[in-house]
Amino acid sequence: EIATAVNRATGEFDYLLAAATCDYFEGAVVALLTGPGKYTLFAPTDAAFENLQRALGVTTPSPEITCSLDQAYLFDVLAYHVTEGRRFSNSVFGKRSVKMIEMLNDQYVVTSPNLTISDNVGQTIGIQRDPGTGRPIANINASNGVIHVIDTVLLPSLP
Repeated sequence: EIATAVNRATGEFDYLLAAATCDYFEGAVVALLTGPGKYTLFAPTDAAFENLQRALGVTTPSPEITCSLDQAYLFDVLAYHVTEGRRFSNSVFGKRSVKMIEMLNDQYVVTSPNLTISDNVGQTIGIQRDPGTGRPIANINASNGVIHVIDTVLLPSLP
């Protein structure tokens, strides 16, 4: 399942796991990522969440601080990292043109052939690369989906 695969993938997802298990979600996010549906998760690394917290004025980032964000906004952010279906990189990133991918929060990201993603606040997010090989960390297989590791937290438009 996706939640277990995130935990095993590179060991860099303490912040994402903390966000998914905030008490106020009452297990809903974990249930989605461990359920029978097929999903694709764009999983931000711990460094991505640390950078976001610093941008929000947190001087000492930590996974626990993530749950202090506004509940509705955090849920929207998490839903903006998941799309329906098992989407391996060849179906996420076009060879010659951009693609629009609808996320679970009903907003879109735009993916480019150079393995970048543009979110709704104008950020360009890259697929995290393995420091040893330089290859993108993508297509991590899970029983109910696939994971692509990204280097920045995707941010949806505010309502």
